[in-house]
Amino acid sequence: MNMEKTFSHFLNYLVRALFLIIIIWSMRYLYKNWDSPKLFSISLIISLGLFISVFAWALKKEVNKKNLFLIIFFVGLIIRLLWFFNIDSVPISDFGIMYNSGKDFINGSYYMFWGTHYFARFPHMSLTVMFFGLVQQLFSNPLNAIRLLNIVFSMSSMVAIYFIAMRIFQSQNKGIFAMLFAAFYPPMILYNNVFCSENLAMPILLLSILMFLKSLDDGIKWFIVSGLLLGLTHLFRPMGYIMIIGYAMYILIYYKQGLKEKMLVLSSLVISFITPLVLTSAVLIDLGIIGYPLWYGTEPPSVSILKGTNISSLGRWNTEDAEFFGKFDEDYEKIDVEAKRIIKERLTQTPVKELAIFFVNKYGRQWMTGDFSGASWAEAGLDDLENRHKYLPNLYSNQSGMILRLSEIGFIYFQIFHILLLALILIGFYWKNTAGNKKVDLFYILYCGFAFQNLITESQDRYAYIASWIFVLLSITAFRDKDIKDNRRDWDKI
Repeated sequence: MNMEKTFSHFLNYLVRALFLIIIIWSMRYLYKNWDSPKLFSISLIISLGLFISVFAWALKKEVNKKNLFLIIFFVGLIIRLLWFFNIDSVPISDFGIMYNSGKDFINGSYYMFWGTHYFARFPHMSLTVMFFGLVQQLFSNPLNAIRLLNIVFSMSSMVAIYFIAMRIFQSQNKGIFAMLFAAFYPPMILYNNVFCSENLAMPILLLSILMFLKSLDDGIKWFIVSGLLLGLTHLFRPMGYIMIIGYAMYILIYYKQGLKEKMLVLSSLVISFITPLVLTSAVLIDLGIIGYPLWYGTEPPSVSILKGTNISSLGRWNTEDAEFFGKFDEDYEKIDVEAKRIIKERLTQTPVKELAIFFVNKYGRQWMTGDFSGASWAEAGLDDLENRHKYLPNLYSNQSGMILRLSEIGFIYFQIFHILLLALILIGFYWKNTAGNKKVDLFYILYCGFAFQNLITESQDRYAYIASWIFVLLSITAFRDKDIKDNRRDWDKI
C-alpha cells in the first residue's frame, strides 16, 4: 500500500470518528433543550423538506439547471433579506470595539494599532476596523450598510459553494444541491446581522479553495491566484497558516507530479500567500497607521492557548486567563514564558484520563451548535436600553429592535439541520461514495486543521463559523451518482 492510500485510509477513519463525536454532542444538546419552542422550527423543517423534494423532482425531470440556480439564488436572497428586516442588530463585545475604533480611524486617530492597545494585541482585526471606518464615512446608516454588505458576502459564498461542489464531484446536480443547502444553512444566514470579520473573510477563502481545485486541473497560474486570495483572507481572519499547511499536505501526498513540480507549486503558493500580508503591512507601517506588522501581535499567541487549556472553564473565555496579559506589565517575553509554563503544567500534571475527557468534551462542544451561536450574537445587546439608544436613536424605548427572537423559536430547526448535515456526511462514509475522489480528502485535511486549531486555543462557538461551509460540501458525499442523474459533459461549462 503506497503512501497516498495509507494516508487516505487513516484520514477517512479519523474524520469518521471526529464527525461521530459531533453528532453525538449535537443530539445531546438538542435533547437537553427539547423544551424550546417548536412550532416555528417545525414549520421551517416542513418548508425545507418540501423545497428539497421539489428540487430533487426537478433534477430528475431534467429541468433547466440555470433556472434552478436562479431560483435558489433568489430564495436565498429573500431569506437573508427577511432576516435583515427582522432585527436591528448592534455591534457589541469585540465587534463594538472594532466598529467604534473604525470611526476614530477614519477621523485620523491610529492609537488603537499601537503599543498594547487592542488591535496591536490582535492585529488580525485591523483591516476590519478600517473597513468599518470606511463604511461609516460613506454611508449615513453604516450599521444597515454593513449588514447589507454581509448579505452580498453571504450570497457570494453561496455561489462559490456551488462551483466548488461541481469541481469536487464533477456534477452540476451536486453543485445545485450544495447551493440549495447553503441557501438555507442557518450560520450563513444568521451571521449576516453580526458585525464580525468572518463575513468578509469567508467568500475570499472559498474563492481561494475554488482556485486551488481549478489549479489541480488547469496549471500553476491558478495556484498563484489561490495563494493571493488566501493571503487576502488572512488579512481579515487568521486562517492562512492552517490552510497553507492543508494545501501543502495535499500537494505532497496527492498531486500527480514529480518532486520538482511539487516544490515549484508549493513555492508559488507560499510566496503568493505572504505577498498581500507583507505588502499591506509595509504600506500601513510606512503611512504611520500601524506600529507592527500584521502578523505580529503584542499579545503572544500562547495566551490564547492558555485560555484554551483551562480545564475549569472548559477551554472557554474566563476572567483568570483574560486578565493574564496585564499581570506582567504587558511585557511580551515575560507573558510568553509564564503562559508556556502554565500550559506545560496543565498538560503534564493533569491525569491523562481527565485531560482526554476535557479535550473530547471541548471538541464536541465547539462544533455541536447548529447555528454556531449566530442568532445569539445577532440579538446580543438589544435587551440593553443603553445600547439601543446609542446605536438605534430612532427606536422607541418600548421597542426591542427585533420582531422574532430566533435564538429561542428557531433553535430546534438550527440543531436538526446541523444533525442532518452530519448524518449525510456519515452516510457518505458508509456508502463509500468518495472512493477514488481524492479531492474530498482535501476537505478532510482542512477540517482536521480547523478542528486542531480550535482544540488548542480559546473556544467560542463563533470561532468555528469561518469553517462551517465545510459541512455543506461534505454532506453532498451522501448522494451516490445513481441517486442524482447528471450530464457530466456539462458540469464545467457553467
